[in-house]
Amino acid sequence: MILLSRRLLALAEMIIKGGVTADIGADHGGLARFLVEHKMAPQVIATELGDGPYQRLLAGVADSPCRGLIKIRRGDGLAVLGSGEAVNVVIAGLGGEAMAEILSADYSKACSFKRFVFQPMSRAGALRRELSGRGWPILEERLIDENGRLFVALSAGPGDIPYRLTPLEIDVGPLLLRRETAYRSRYLKSCLSRYRAACHGLMQAGGDRDIAVDEYRGKILELEAILDGSPG
Repeated sequence: MILLSRRLLALAEMIIKGGVTADIGADHGGLARFLVEHKMAPQVIATELGDGPYQRLLAGVADSPCRGLIKIRRGDGLAVLGSGEAVNVVIAGLGGEAMAEILSADYSKACSFKRFVFQPMSRAGALRRELSGRGWPILEERLIDENGRLFVALSAGPGDIPYRLTPLEIDVGPLLLRRETAYRSRYLKSCLSRYRAACHGLMQAGGDRDIAVDEYRGKILELEAILDGSPG
């Protein structure tokens, strides 16, 4: 059976077990193989867009003993799925803005799936802003350490009651701010360091940047207060 990286294993743990799962941008198909080979999903729809990635995906699942349970499709975002065809949709390895665009391209179809599992490589705040604005509750947020780098993963489900997140919650994650996890302190300290550097850069540049500086200062004070009350 195939082995997964810590990052992909965390995504596998976050799906609704026993439900058909779609992996959008499935790369070599490792997650798709893992889910069917470990009987975590009865079927996986694995997709890629470009010709090269699509061919790599075909090759990646060719020797799986469960390859008959993996449907491979070529297409963009959710366009390759039928409404309600999957219980879970996994989208990993893209930026948060790209993930938000995939959802907004067809929210009617997006709402037909029960759970989305996201692993944004950058700008996770853009995704959280889209989810909160649409009223999709964030169900879980995780930090994954892989080769010394921290990755953020989160899951969400359809909803229709928009809610407000503070600027810090959008950037850092509302659940990660409130719940103790193994890497929380390290993660928050890295965010704090980034905010301090950005604030210093704006102050050095001068000009009409008071609003941005004030927002960074507010985030810095909030994070310092949270870290002062956190163990480790």
